[in-house]
Amino acid sequence: MTATQHREESQSRRNGARRAELIALASRLFRERGYHGVGMRAIAEAADMQAASLYHHFRSKEELLLEAIFVVDRDMVVDQMPILDGPGSYRERLARLVRAHVMHIGVNRDAWWVAGRELRALSPEKLDTVQVYRRAYQHRIAQHLADGARAGEFRCDDPRLTTLAVLDMINGPNEWFDPAGRLSIDQIADHYAELVVRQLTP
Repeated sequence: MTATQHREESQSRRNGARRAELIALASRLFRERGYHGVGMRAIAEAADMQAASLYHHFRSKEELLLEAIFVVDRDMVVDQMPILDGPGSYRERLARLVRAHVMHIGVNRDAWWVAGRELRALSPEKLDTVQVYRRAYQHRIAQHLADGARAGEFRCDDPRLTTLAVLDMINGPNEWFDPAGRLSIDQIADHYAELVVRQLTP
């Protein structure tokens, strides 16, 4: 690698880290004040930067919103779907997916809140992009449940409906999880993984 390539790669990493920081900050502000209650100037001030610098990273507030939602409805999906293709029984892989899903909620609480409540603020085109990832996640889980049922590991007459029920359940901590609460997110994730697998075991 040449010196120029090394500098460009280092700069790209710094820009990526800065973008991630700004997305996390915007997610927190959207959660605290609502999407329509926060402007780009307020986000820039909270980030201790000029508004023009913020526009260098994001062309609009809607782009920031989309990237916040993508933390849940793209990045998590892309990271977690391969779990179902990994080693282990169908039950073990499903348990790992459920655990990772719940853990993601605990680590990304602001983004989850935004993804659950501010979708309607996206333009139809951007909303369609989000829905593609959501549908892919649902389809892959349903396929896993159907395959596991054929293998005799799950009791599942309607994989699509069961998938929606499972997702309703494991999305639940987004509404009530409190880091200062009685249980840690690790404990909750373990419990949910056990509950889901137990409910589907013949």
